Amino acid sequence: MESVTVIVETPKGSGQKYDYDPQTGKMKLKKVMPLGLVFPFDFGFIPGTVGGDSDPLDVLIVSEVSAFSGCVMDCRIIGAFKVVQQECNGEHMRNDRLIAVPEVSQRYANVTSLRDLSKTIVEQAIAFFTSYNQQAGKKFSVLEKLSAAKAFQLIEKSRLDLPMKRLVEIFLPLRNARGEVFPEKIYAELRKELTTKFGGLTEYSRNPVKGFWKPGKGNIEHDELLVIEVMCAEIDPEFWDKLKLRLLKIFKQDSIVIRCSQIELR
Repeated sequence: MESVTVIVETPKGSGQKYDYDPQTGKMKLKKVMPLGLVFPFDFGFIPGTVGGDSDPLDVLIVSEVSAFSGCVMDCRIIGAFKVVQQECNGEHMRNDRLIAVPEVSQRYANVTSLRDLSKTIVEQAIAFFTSYNQQAGKKFSVLEKLSAAKAFQLIEKSRLDLPMKRLVEIFLPLRNARGEVFPEKIYAELRKELTTKFGGLTEYSRNPVKGFWKPGKGNIEHDELLVIEVMCAEIDPEFWDKLKLRLLKIFKQDSIVIRCSQIELR
């Protein structure tokens, strides 16, 4: 199972709660915890997801270390608590908690599921969340302990639930420098990869776009292009940078255009 990126908001042992502030791009002090109540492990979120509280999915990071606010970790998901949370106004909502282990952890290197953790750790985590919510006048109820596979399904579903705000266009050549058509297998594999990640795509292939450019002082050259479009909630620079480098190598091009624009769906 692939690892996920987790951003730490509140470090292990902290008696203060921090939240990521998207307007400033920094961590903001939210509250001071009651005396004696501290976070048992690093606590953060998975960017590019949305939970039942309209915030990114929460993650408790079980590890032997204490990180810092804003630290980014590659983690493997080992399970989750399926949670119903009762708000101060009596409203009920889902607010699941995912459990993860950093890929670099040595003490928990062999932990791949909640069953691999000691019963004490799992009970302490539930007790902490219960007490934390009680202090805020809320009720925390664990409906079910989920396996790693089901927890990962929560992540994938939450990504699909995000409002699509970005349109990404990929401009690909149809022929190489000798005028030969590239194998269809290349495009088929790319379609499969993008459809799996983004849930679908649009392709302009019947009437290919013609690209024109002037290399140096020579004649104007042109190429037939295939345009693939995907919609996503947010841009993951690392994913697109890696994809562009891979496409440059596959198509043996000096440049490939990947363009992003903001959209508004009505």
